Amino acid sequence: MTLVATGLLIVFLFKGHIERRFDHQLVDHLEELVAASEVNIHNKSVLNWIPADPRFNRPHSGWYWEILSNNEFVHQSNSLLTTRLLPFSGDGSIKAFSQIQGPSNQVLRIHSRIIRLPKNAIPYVFSVAGPVSDINRDIWKFAESIVIVMTILAISLIGIVVLQIRFGLKPLRRVRENLLDIKLGNKNKLPTDFPSEIQPLATDLNALLEYQAALLNRARTQVGNLAHSLKNPMAVLKNELKEIPGEKGLAIRAELDTASQSIDRYLQRARIAGAQNVLGVRADLKSVSEDIIFSLDKLYAKRKLDIHLENLNALILRVDPEDLIELLGNLMDNACKWATSQVKITATRVEDRAVIIIEDDGLGLPAEKYEEIMRRGTRFDETKPGSGLGLDIVAETVELYGGELAFSASKMGGLHVKLVLPLAIG
Repeated sequence: MTLVATGLLIVFLFKGHIERRFDHQLVDHLEELVAASEVNIHNKSVLNWIPADPRFNRPHSGWYWEILSNNEFVHQSNSLLTTRLLPFSGDGSIKAFSQIQGPSNQVLRIHSRIIRLPKNAIPYVFSVAGPVSDINRDIWKFAESIVIVMTILAISLIGIVVLQIRFGLKPLRRVRENLLDIKLGNKNKLPTDFPSEIQPLATDLNALLEYQAALLNRARTQVGNLAHSLKNPMAVLKNELKEIPGEKGLAIRAELDTASQSIDRYLQRARIAGAQNVLGVRADLKSVSEDIIFSLDKLYAKRKLDIHLENLNALILRVDPEDLIELLGNLMDNACKWATSQVKITATRVEDRAVIIIEDDGLGLPAEKYEEIMRRGTRFDETKPGSGLGLDIVAETVELYGGELAFSASKMGGLHVKLVLPLAIG
């Protein structure tokens, strides 16, 4: 809009300039006529020379001049032929500049002046006219040039703005991209090589990330301290309850077990809920799995289980390492408990998620039991060690990370566990 307004203002100013220049031409031609006029000895007006502009000789060219006296023709340009420009009433009501309808319906701008020549008291009306179309033509040509110039200027300004946005805001795009990497777990802080205008923002964001990590560590420490402070009193209570016989003792022990399980459950849930919202968390699936297998090989050394991994390379999960150890540790430990001789862990990448399969060659479970095994405290074989809380904690952890957990029959004969978790993209 500013460019349009500027263009209109320039054209308006140019129009005034063209009209003034046109009027000056009319004045010059009229003064030439006056200079060429004189009164002879017979008291008649004569012209010593004819204006040299060839447009005055071309019929109906739009450029005309004439001299009147007492409303009678005295002299006129050849371009007028037999027509007249301006009748003279003799009352002096002649406008210096005006607009009239000329020959061939041309719109003319006319300059008239009443002149009294020496040696003659009779006034003469000198008139010179030119076509308004000449003024309009010059204005339109100028306006076309202005439109072209303003269009080029507008395109140039838009280009400059685009370049400024593209390159001037590039550091902010880098900040956004790095924040996305942090969110996806590919980085844990922003780089420090931003321009001086952006670096304070990056520094403050890094400080905020460090503060968040410190709060999480403090919360985890508090959760751990709470668990430790409750562990010993609960153990003492359980030991003392052995001295209480009968149904009363059994009831109290059952309630104490429930309270102990609830404490473990909600402490674990609080720790996971804090971890899964932390920016920059990531865990190497293969590295964590190998560490767990090392421990399981020691734990089940007498059974000589074959625990092997397939296709776990280069899969980085957007999961806290401790939570991944908890997830895989529970699932792989359950597989080892029920396996006859073999446990297999495979993984594939599907878009932005990792699909982890844990299978064993044990006896498996009936299909109707798949949902039931994730209920809190459920155990299907009292001869196997454990509290029955492992799969319940696994299911809650997977849910908090927006993943999936499903059970089915394995082709190996035992249980097929499908675990889906988000990947750290990049």
